Amino acid sequence: MNYFPNGNEEIELIKFITLYQYLYVTDAKYFFKAQCYYRKRIKNLIDKGLLRKINLNLVLGELGIDYAKLFKFEYNKLNRNATYSERLIRVASIGAFYHNCNTVKFTPSFAIKDKSIFTTTGRRFIGILDINGIEYLAYQISKEHDNRYITSVIYDIQKERTYKNIIIFTNDISRINISDFTFGTNQVIILKDTIENKEKLKYLNSINWDKIINDYFKSNVLLSEYSFCDYTNHKDKYISTFYFIDTEKINRIKCFLRENKNKNAIIICNKDIENDLKRELPNAKYISIDLKPYIDKERTYYD
Repeated sequence: MNYFPNGNEEIELIKFITLYQYLYVTDAKYFFKAQCYYRKRIKNLIDKGLLRKINLNLVLGELGIDYAKLFKFEYNKLNRNATYSERLIRVASIGAFYHNCNTVKFTPSFAIKDKSIFTTTGRRFIGILDINGIEYLAYQISKEHDNRYITSVIYDIQKERTYKNIIIFTNDISRINISDFTFGTNQVIILKDTIENKEKLKYLNSINWDKIINDYFKSNVLLSEYSFCDYTNHKDKYISTFYFIDTEKINRIKCFLRENKNKNAIIICNKDIENDLKRELPNAKYISIDLKPYIDKERTYYD
């Protein structure tokens, strides 16, 4: 029997599990182009002893540990603490999803090279998402987390000095109080942790908003220099765009409307977040559209 992995896809999977320690079995499909056969490939790696299963998760097998050490992969010894291993599994799920993505690079917190940036061991961030060259500090708030944990995430963001863009994955948006998650930073994006939203996140910075504005307003509005809106005619149109829920932008609009009761805010948003936005900004005017046709997948970004 050949005890080595078959090809680069299997090598990349082993390298990934060497770093993350755990990987939910179904997340292994993201490492294979022929996803319909990934279970057969996994079984082959388990039969060889390169991987093994713990419940529904993959970890390194005995031969896999030897293989990782032989080729000097970044190796983390398996952590069996129940609470921490659950965190690792959730983080690995995000890492696996974006493993072969051209627009998103995910670096887990435990793999960040510059440890001097994050010297407090109790930090709650799970990693950094680089989306088209723009970095976002990422957090997770799951249904298993209590209010004390949510408070600790808020405190964590409050003391953050390096990153001005935040993304929070959650499986229950109702647990997020918008007013508690405004910090005077650039963006705090809240999104439900689903496959559909993780797919949408790939194009966070690829929406052709200029084309949308032209389709709906022609040449009657321009890019805004104000912080509370994205486009304006400096008279009666103050237009803000939303792809996901952004607590900072919501707060800026609230402040504008509070100080300018005779003004109107116009919000252009994806259909799936319209109701969430209306709860926060009930007096705004809404243009709810399908943003998919406006995604520019070939858009290039420069530093």
